[in-house]
Amino acid sequence: MAEIKCALPKWGLFLASAATALIYATGAAAEGEGANAPTNGGASVGEVVVTAQRRAERLQDVPIAITALSGAQMQRLGVTGSKQLSQVTPGLYFPQSVYSPQPTIRGIGTRGVGSGDESIVPIYINGVYQPFITSLDLQFSNVDRVEVLKGPQGALLGRNATGGAINIITKQPGAGFTGDASLSYGRFNDVVGKLYLSGGNELVSADIALIRNRNNGYIHDVVANRNYGAMDDLAVRSQLRLRATSAAELTLALGYVHNHDSTGEAYQPLNGNTIARSFIPTLTQSVSIATTPYTSALGLIPFNQVVERTASAVGKLHFSAFDLTSVTGYQFDVFTAAADSDATPFLASSLFVGQSSENFYQEVYATSKLPGPLSWIVGAVYYHDNALNGPAADPISGTVSVSASGVQTTTRTNTDLTTSSIALYAQATYKFSEALSATFGGRYTSDVKHYTTANVSPVPGPTIVGAATFNRFTPSGSIIYRVNPHLNFYFKGGQAFKAGLFTLVNGVVTPVPEEDVTQYEVGMKSQPLPWLRVNLASYYTDYRNIQSTARDATNTSFTQAGANARIYGFEAEIVAHPIDNLNLQAGLSWEHGTYVHIFNSNGSVKTLQVTSPKGPAPTGGATATSCPAGVAPPCGNNNIFIDPNGKSIIRTPFLTLNFGGDYTVPLPYGDLIASGNLYYAGPFYWDQLNRLVEPAHTLLNGELTYRSPNRKYSVSLWGENLLNTRYDLTVVTSTSDTRVFAEPISYGVRVEVRW
Repeated sequence: MAEIKCALPKWGLFLASAATALIYATGAAAEGEGANAPTNGGASVGEVVVTAQRRAERLQDVPIAITALSGAQMQRLGVTGSKQLSQVTPGLYFPQSVYSPQPTIRGIGTRGVGSGDESIVPIYINGVYQPFITSLDLQFSNVDRVEVLKGPQGALLGRNATGGAINIITKQPGAGFTGDASLSYGRFNDVVGKLYLSGGNELVSADIALIRNRNNGYIHDVVANRNYGAMDDLAVRSQLRLRATSAAELTLALGYVHNHDSTGEAYQPLNGNTIARSFIPTLTQSVSIATTPYTSALGLIPFNQVVERTASAVGKLHFSAFDLTSVTGYQFDVFTAAADSDATPFLASSLFVGQSSENFYQEVYATSKLPGPLSWIVGAVYYHDNALNGPAADPISGTVSVSASGVQTTTRTNTDLTTSSIALYAQATYKFSEALSATFGGRYTSDVKHYTTANVSPVPGPTIVGAATFNRFTPSGSIIYRVNPHLNFYFKGGQAFKAGLFTLVNGVVTPVPEEDVTQYEVGMKSQPLPWLRVNLASYYTDYRNIQSTARDATNTSFTQAGANARIYGFEAEIVAHPIDNLNLQAGLSWEHGTYVHIFNSNGSVKTLQVTSPKGPAPTGGATATSCPAGVAPPCGNNNIFIDPNGKSIIRTPFLTLNFGGDYTVPLPYGDLIASGNLYYAGPFYWDQLNRLVEPAHTLLNGELTYRSPNRKYSVSLWGENLLNTRYDLTVVTSTSDTRVFAEPISYGVRVEVRW
């Protein structure tokens, strides 16, 4: 496979230089004429307040690359859920591995799918940690804003935050009675209903948010004549806010999610490569292979179901010198799924998954608020999780495989992973002058993990146990220099780590080492004109002991670590409000990342390679085996050892671009609002051998809305993937290569009312 190359470094440097020159020129003009003097009749991008450092701060004053989006912005740009954030956030990509959403920031993302594994781009909802990976495909309802923090967040958001973090802040109940409701209908009989109600007074207030989403699916089984990919999603969340005095407040929340979505398991073989073809000489029937986009031909009905119950309490005490915050969270998640891994009606390989997780999260932190050059934050975190995988979580879970003689074997294994973690962190900022300030912080984390596993079938086996402790101190620091109130430069360096975990290989419990990330970043934040904001960042990352998932010959997944990577890149974000009623935003991300060294004793990483006697020999000196006599390749994959040294990192587009905006046309009886977003993602690889390539693709979302004069009622025509671009939602390599196409063009109408 030819190497993907992108000649952007010169373009990126040119863009940075041009933007810097623009900022100096326009900034100087603005300084000379009055920095806050509007040049277009009063249009302004306004101030954006974020809580990335556990206190309310201006986006432009925080020495971290952050994309901040309001709920209204996301709706106008067609962002209805967490996975679509990548279309408006430079550096973020949100792929999926079968049933597991795997957010990736700057080339660093989750590769594991096992029970008890955690995302290295963690998601927080109102400060509460969301650890269960399969529940991270969120549908947005009552969201006030989203903050995407890029780069290691090893001090303040340090639980596994090696890639970055995503903060979701919901609307908060308050005095008075307010609410909104919407109903949308679209292609594939897609029905989405949303309701938000809030009411109360200054002392006691409450709200409830509900979202219901159903459709018929867009992937058709050409043999069984049924549709897959149907969604049936229900989410309910309610908050109770108590304010006994101006110095104390408490917010209690309950949540329930029931999601059924088989899209990630509605496979078809990629390029016809399926292990089922290797059984052709022993079969009396032919093997049907789906080849047309948005079709499948499966031997079982795939499904994917997540049931989540959550409870949280966020309390705040306000003292004269500092604020004290307590965050308590409890979650109980149950996940079940079934997948036909060979993607044909002949069940050569299939997978039944059952996982559960019960976890508790407690964090307490204090933030200073006295005037003066020094500000600080100190905190502590306790986290406990008990994760089950296998029949203990779901009676039918296991992997089914067929031998060369046609004998079917079902392998079932019970696993139990318990994690107990304690962390202490602190961060201080000292303002040397109006122009110069420095921030230093660090976090000490101690994770204790206990693992037990036992075979249930085909032959019951003894219980195997393992235990390990992972301790690490992760420092961070930054310096920011303010040229003027509208221009600053910053340098940031930071570390983060993901604790190790356990995997079962050849009947032996093996601890997988922890991941380590060190990243250096240079950035610029500017607002050269009241209507224009330009932020730039470049970074270099040293990524060590990358944890990734592989599959053995029985299609059982396990986690391994061994590869290092070097990643560097450049990002730009522009927000503009050049004239009244027009809002624009654009973003660019370019990055380059390669695997550079292998730690394994044999100098290799276990992965899979196509079994083809006519194909090239696998990297690392291994030899591909031949297909059975009379069967032309491809006919499945072999489990071999390879050396990915010099290969590009996976699941990361090397170039992404986005451009979007909205324009409001005042009418005699209301407003007409046109909005849209164009997103381009360059090519990338799905596997460490760089054998499976995702071509570049472009997506376009758009919306046309009529809004009543009192802004209480609106009717919208919306469209997603309006260019009908064909691209992959997920590509998985195991004993076969399988793919699932993302949804084609979709369109519909939405009505909304506010009060």
